[in-house]
Amino acid sequence: MTIAGVDVASFQGTFADWKSAAGAYEWAAVKLTELGPGSSEYIDPDAAADWSGLKAAGKGRVAYLFAHPSVSASGTVTYFAAELAKLGLEDGDGIALDLETTDGASPAAVAAWGLSVLTQLRSRYDRMPLLYTFIDFAQEGCCAGLGGYPLWIADPSSPAGSPTVPAPWKTWAVHQYDISGDIDRDVANYGSLTEMKAALGKQTPPPTALRLLEDPMNIAPGSTDVIMALPDGTAKIKIGYPIATPAASVKVEFPDGTGSTVAPYWGKAVKVESGTNNQVRISVLTATADISVVASE
Repeated sequence: MTIAGVDVASFQGTFADWKSAAGAYEWAAVKLTELGPGSSEYIDPDAAADWSGLKAAGKGRVAYLFAHPSVSASGTVTYFAAELAKLGLEDGDGIALDLETTDGASPAAVAAWGLSVLTQLRSRYDRMPLLYTFIDFAQEGCCAGLGGYPLWIADPSSPAGSPTVPAPWKTWAVHQYDISGDIDRDVANYGSLTEMKAALGKQTPPPTALRLLEDPMNIAPGSTDVIMALPDGTAKIKIGYPIATPAASVKVEFPDGTGSTVAPYWGKAVKVESGTNNQVRISVLTATADISVVASE
């Protein structure tokens, strides 16, 4: 079962302009900001009307920002957060990163930038942000390491609800299947709007949205810390590094302040005890590390 939705920007006008054209839908994604190269700043002039109109109509809401990897990741998040604060974010609302341009950066750099933005969004808003992209972009490696975040895939060549899912994902959360008309159309891979809000909205501590990572995350040195939820008891965290790169130094710590710095080896599973609230904070100090929870025992 899927849930019908639409995504809108200034092209569609305000909620009053497009609500009839949208037809039957239960949720909508609204563009808020775009911080571009050369200090270019853009706020969708219709976002406030869209956001309030959706609330009044009892529809689900997702706020998204358009990515420019040539701009500071932290600055991008701060710019988006300032606008979202004006509109108001409720517990059932979702957030998303629209990642579809490189700005001339390498695929690896784009992926690292995307990871930084997604990590900051997740930490700031206590919810799992969607990652919007298209198939070729992901296949070029621009989304490497982002498979732990729910995928919003643009695939108008496939029937609604049957998109091609590019690596590193194994499944999809939202499918944008029609971009041919006056409004873009999507379906969300959830059984109901309530289920969608529970998955993408604010999580109560411990944040269940910070689920075990199915795929390794490629984390660059100096990146914002990654927080992962662990199962009860002891978990194995696989901390490795790509072949032909220097050994990474990775700090593993828990909310209670305990932890240690480990020098991982390729393919080696390092056991760590689950900490307070079953969360572990991982910081990459040097080189680059692939991190994933591979088992619990």
